[in-house]
Amino acid sequence: MLKIAGERADGTILWMADERAIGEHIVPRITKAAAEAGRPDPRIVAGVPVCLCAPGEEDTARERANRILAEAEISPNYQRLLEQGEAKDIGQMAIVGDEEAILAGFRRYRDAGVTDLSMRLLPIGNNRDELVASKYRTREVVAELAKELR
Repeated sequence: MLKIAGERADGTILWMADERAIGEHIVPRITKAAAEAGRPDPRIVAGVPVCLCAPGEEDTARERANRILAEAEISPNYQRLLEQGEAKDIGQMAIVGDEEAILAGFRRYRDAGVTDLSMRLLPIGNNRDELVASKYRTREVVAELAKELR
């Protein structure tokens, strides 16, 4: 599929691919196929769960990611992507933590070859109000951090 995408499409959209899978498996294959077809470097869109949280809440965020998003892990396609990377589950792949941790996560994906990041905001909290507040805080912080990567 990466060969076909490189030859015929403008890029690929990923979910459940960590930085290693992207940098060592996906980018080299799709970029090579694009070059051989005389096409420009493809765009690599990575879908990643993101949660702004206080130090010490990272495990809670990762557990929530595993609980609400892990249904994808049973798909053979996603299992193969996990095998190509270092993450063993979606919680390990998620970008979680304070502002510095999130920015570092964005930079790791960029350095792996990601051209566009599609984020699934992953709020944490004990009730609806806390979840909604977490989602909006994360969205605001992500918008500011993204400016640093332009």
